[in-house]
Amino acid sequence: MASSGPNPLVYVVPAVALAGALLYYGYGAADRLGLETHHTEARVTGKQFAQGSTTYNTKIVAGRAWTEGTQNPDFHVIGLEVEGEATGGAVSPQLYESLQTGDRVQVEYQRTRFSKQILVTDVRR
Repeated sequence: MASSGPNPLVYVVPAVALAGALLYYGYGAADRLGLETHHTEARVTGKQFAQGSTTYNTKIVAGRAWTEGTQNPDFHVIGLEVEGEATGGAVSPQLYESLQTGDRVQVEYQRTRFSKQILVTDVRR
């Protein structure tokens, strides 16, 4: 005897996937939106530099391959110790060159609600 309708998993699997996505993005929003900004002094613990590059994406348009390049800029990051915790922050090339390990800098940061991560929003000499 044939079943009279579609398999119930046709409805359950997308509903579970949608609920998972909503929980994931809802958690991220609740954890990071509207955080209080703090100001403090931090110690530079290291420096990292990532050379700029180009990412290429190819799309088929009207039966023809169309390749588009996207420029990725140089990325200057300094390691920081903020209130005894290790974190990092992106800085301008000029500030990156002027800093050495052990230097003190002024930072603005936010602490996430649930994961308690430190998000550095600004670094100044």
